[in-house]
Formats: sequence, structure tokens, C-alpha cells
Amino acid sequence: MLGLLLLALIAGFLVKLVDWLDDDAKSRHPVKFLFALIYGAIIGYLISVASFGMLFLAALVGQVFARKVDTLAHRVGFLVAALSMLCLGIPVFDALPFVVFLVAAFLDEADYVGKLRPLNDWRPFLKLTPLLFVVVGRWDYFAGIIAFDIGYEASLRLARKFGR
Repeated sequence: MLGLLLLALIAGFLVKLVDWLDDDAKSRHPVKFLFALIYGAIIGYLISVASFGMLFLAALVGQVFARKVDTLAHRVGFLVAALSMLCLGIPVFDALPFVVFLVAAFLDEADYVGKLRPLNDWRPFLKLTPLLFVVVGRWDYFAGIIAFDIGYEASLRLARKFGR
């Protein structure tokens, strides 16, 4: 389990790094495609083998519905994740967590205004929703998303510190 959580952390780091390269740095450097290939393979692997894979599948699908797969690098990452999942094996579909996490992922990507505007930066729904599953003994969902988010936030902080 620790190895899977480490992979989730690395995937989060690389996803945000690609975001930063595309959106903030406006980089044309091809390294972002390498990072997208790596994070796509990791996410596809996690969906296929991790006990918390349904969360990552729902988050991936949520990104598509929210139209956040909006750069070529992220399209590459998404495609690699989908192909990796197909090659490694589609997980047993568990509808309840999938739908719950899909809704949470979509809510995180909504564009909030007014007093709700801080939700745009906090993106609390996909981080907090897995706590509902902890009550029934499924702590792995929470651990998986927190590991991913630690990597994501670490990448964001490094980009802000060294990015200009």
C-alpha cells in the first residue's frame, strides 16, 4: 500500500507540474509531455491495481466532464491513463464510490463566484468526500487522495518558489 501511495504522490506532483508548465509558464518545452506520459501511466496503473482506484477513475472522468483536459499535454496524460488502464485491466466497477467521487471531482472544478470564490483554490470536495468512506472502514480512499494532493501542493509550492 505504501508504494501505491507514493505513486499517487508522484502523480499529483507531475499533474500540477504539467499544469504549471502549460498554464503559468506558457512553456513549449517538450518535457511536459514526458511528465504527462509518466503521470498518465501512474494514474492508469493506480486505477487498475489500487484499492482506491475508483477514486482516481472518477477524478479522471470528472476532469473530462468539467472540460479541464484542456491542453495537449493533459490530453496525452489522459490518453496514457486510459490506455494503461485498458492494458493492465479495468477494475471491478463499484458504482457508489465512483458516482460519489465523480460528483465531488466535478464540484471541485466548478467556477465559484462571490463568497464561494475561495472554493476555486481550496478544492475541498474530493479531499473531504473520502472521509465519508472512512466511517465504513475504507480509509484507503482518503489516503490515496491525500497522497496525490500532497504531491500536487508540493509541486505548486516549488513552482511558485522557483518558477520565475
